Amino acid sequence: MNRTEIVLAVVQCGAQICLARRSRAVATGQGLWSVVTGFVETDTDPVTQAWTEVDEELGLRSPDVRLARRLEPVNLTNPASGKEFLVYPFLFECNATQALVLNWEHDDVQWAEPSRLESADCVGWQFPLVRALLEPESR
Repeated sequence: MNRTEIVLAVVQCGAQICLARRSRAVATGQGLWSVVTGFVETDTDPVTQAWTEVDEELGLRSPDVRLARRLEPVNLTNPASGKEFLVYPFLFECNATQALVLNWEHDDVQWAEPSRLESADCVGWQFPLVRALLEPESR
């Protein structure tokens, strides 16, 4: 079976993360709150794609945001469709004063505690990966 490669990019500022509500123009998760995600484009490495998605979806780029951490890719299967995904998780840290600029993929944005992703109005599969990204690294 063919796996779809996607990036998951968490933008953190202090103890809060950036969540954006997916617009009606997107194919999946309409109306749900989500961290930044995107398909890995052909001939693009995942870290480059993560930077592209953070810029496109939130209008953030270096030096206002920096890559803080990345995890090994995670295999996920959508229980409803059976589709398989390879997810590349990334954590970005940003400057608190940075203004966000949303694109067509979202219609609202908020800074929230990471546990907000456990709510029913959020994309369900993201919370375990976000929690893993935010855990202190074991030395």
